[in-house]
Amino acid sequence: MVLYIQIIVCITNFSDYDFREMVIWLCWIPIGLIPFYISKKKMFYYLFLCILFTDNFINLSHWLLLKGDITASSLFILINTNFSESVEFMTLKGNYNLLLLLPFILLFIYALRKIPPSFNYKEGKYVLGIIMLSVLIYFSDNIIHQRFVRKAVPASTKAMVFFSQEIKTYNSLKKRNIKTVKALTDDSQARVFVLIIGESCSRNHMSLYNYHRNTNVKLKNRKDIIVYDNVVSSHSNTIFSLGMMLSESDLENNIEIDNSVFLADIFHAAGFKTYWISNQSPLGVWDNAVYNMARLHDKVVYENKKANSSFESTLKASFDEVLFAPFKEALSEKIKNKCIMLHLMGSHSSYAKRYPANFSCFNTDKDKVGKTVNTYDNSILYNDFIMDSLLIILTQYASNDTNTLYTAIYLSDHGENVYDENNNAGHDYTGSLPKSNVEIPFIVWLSPQYINKYPSKSNTILNHKHKPFISDGLFHAVLDLNHIQTYYFDRSKSVFHLNYNAKRKRILEDKMDYDLK
Repeated sequence: MVLYIQIIVCITNFSDYDFREMVIWLCWIPIGLIPFYISKKKMFYYLFLCILFTDNFINLSHWLLLKGDITASSLFILINTNFSESVEFMTLKGNYNLLLLLPFILLFIYALRKIPPSFNYKEGKYVLGIIMLSVLIYFSDNIIHQRFVRKAVPASTKAMVFFSQEIKTYNSLKKRNIKTVKALTDDSQARVFVLIIGESCSRNHMSLYNYHRNTNVKLKNRKDIIVYDNVVSSHSNTIFSLGMMLSESDLENNIEIDNSVFLADIFHAAGFKTYWISNQSPLGVWDNAVYNMARLHDKVVYENKKANSSFESTLKASFDEVLFAPFKEALSEKIKNKCIMLHLMGSHSSYAKRYPANFSCFNTDKDKVGKTVNTYDNSILYNDFIMDSLLIILTQYASNDTNTLYTAIYLSDHGENVYDENNNAGHDYTGSLPKSNVEIPFIVWLSPQYINKYPSKSNTILNHKHKPFISDGLFHAVLDLNHIQTYYFDRSKSVFHLNYNAKRKRILEDKMDYDLK
């Protein structure tokens, strides 16, 4: 059975196949059969066979659908999926390759009926000795180098281990409250900072970044934005990319997100009222981590109330324009200093649910790939309207309040691969991280009063728009933009600072250098 799966995976996804998986199974199969050969009881054989079948059936299905090993993220989705969500998922990912599961099931039935003969220790002791010695050497080497879980256990087991570790992180975040830190602004002038967090937005599908379709009708006409064109997210999933954006944790410092100092801590200490206004759902296994970050803010508003789970919320239309009213309400509050976080639904799959019917402008292609690209591009077009509208609102408030310094940043949590690479749609991957998964937009808006007060800083922000940057440095860039003085600020990690280290290697979640791919 195991050999069948490895052959199928190798043939269908050769470029992404890791031959180490075969070695791992060759190590574990003899170990799994030891109880059966020692006791000679069939129940141990059946038990091991059922475990083997379940594990490999799930992993083969995952490969056939998503072209990669099962991961902790897959497990999050699996345990929070209902029937209607499964139908939606299969519509996007389903293919005839799933018929390859049938021979695997037949092999399992055959293996149940064909019990192997008892092992003859006298005749096979040397072979057994060589096998067990090889297993011992392989396992010992990985234990010594502290990579046993990553390199010596099957993919599904590895996913469960990482899943349990992430659950521990989420539980820690759930218990976390505002930390007491020292921070202050450099003067007494009032400030309003807005961070707009996009979802699954790839700059490769934005005409603002030279995409062939005109998906940024409004933003391209704005003269008051600074467009950074060389920014990538640290991860291709929301939890870790967002966690590193909003905290001191980054790809290099090994500070766990749940133990990190967050922007909410810093702004709170500096005398800002903080807001979290979201069109995503606070419900669901993986969204709990984001919600636990959101709850650190003074005022938390969730506008997406149409669903009972995070996955269900992606299948129901809750357009990002629902954020306009609470955004205006936050801006209108008579508070001196404000930090407003807006979390968009953006281009989260299902793409067709991300925009109203009047934004369905791209619909020429009729095949599955073309339709998917059409709906994604329509979501980008709608996002263009959302971003322009939010900036119009912000500009109006800045014009009526010339004594306050207004600034805003827009970026996406991660990118999205919409058949740009590997014939895949989504931000799942195996092997090397696709560039489209992390290539994100990054836009800065500065009010005239900010530019007048800080001309040198404003020029630096403008002049650095082509600098390479990872979103895990956003924490420092935001502190820099707002002139907040604190022990936690590192000028070398702020892309807005003259001393920014643009030579930092961009080693992302797959441990490979993004710029050398």
